[in-house]
Amino acid sequence: MTTIRRIEGLERAADAVARDAGDEDRTVSPLSLYRRFLEEAGVESELHAARALAQRTRSTGEERRSLAALAATAEVRAGRLARADDEDGRRHLGFGIGTALAVGLAVADAVPAYLAAQAFGLDLYTTIGVAAVLVAALATAMWAAAHHHSGWQRLLIIGGLGAGLVAVGALRWWYLVVTAGDDASALLEALGLTVFTTLLVWLGVVVLGFTKGRHVSEAERQATSLRRRAERAAVQEADLRRRADVARRELMGRAQVFSSRAVDDQEVRDRFLASVVAEVEA
Repeated sequence: MTTIRRIEGLERAADAVARDAGDEDRTVSPLSLYRRFLEEAGVESELHAARALAQRTRSTGEERRSLAALAATAEVRAGRLARADDEDGRRHLGFGIGTALAVGLAVADAVPAYLAAQAFGLDLYTTIGVAAVLVAALATAMWAAAHHHSGWQRLLIIGGLGAGLVAVGALRWWYLVVTAGDDASALLEALGLTVFTTLLVWLGVVVLGFTKGRHVSEAERQATSLRRRAERAAVQEADLRRRADVARRELMGRAQVFSSRAVDDQEVRDRFLASVVAEVEA
């Protein structure tokens, strides 16, 4: 066994030193006592188990510290990106949630968009395609209006969006006039649907205005993942430390009982117990 062979080598070296020093009346050395202890049933397996737990505890602790440092760095980076992306601190929705809500608002206009597409008098599938294009245009208008807060670009987007809403309203009115034949009711229904679409656009712009950028959400998600991994490593380290302490106490208790039976010299016993501790922590 590896441990016994190492102890035998240390014992031979200690015997040589003792002979050179003229210490011939020495009865028991800590190393010989340690070798006899290892020959006890199950001791070496307990020693290896305690040593393995101690090593795993140390490696898990190093992993936890490394993950904690990475998480702290990632959190600082995420905070810096969030401040650069949103100086006023208004954006609280994650990129995925905010985008999903905006897309849902755009899809909610599918039925009014289909009514507008029917004004072209096309077949079913072509009409559905035109309605899908109108919904996509609505979603694009939401995104464009939310990402341009000032300047001529925002005015241009708002102007184009207003013209598009008027055009879609006119298409709905035309379809309703043709199908219902009542100009007044067609006008009211088309106006109501246009107002509904306008509200959806406004809500979509508001939602996207509170939505974080994709790069900010990804940085925050990475920092959160690293922090959770560090917390799991801390829990694992605490469990390994508890198991390692139990295994060490059991081994040291057995070593104390063995040394008290094997030798009366307190100094030899103390040195023997110190060698057991050193082997466990090696």
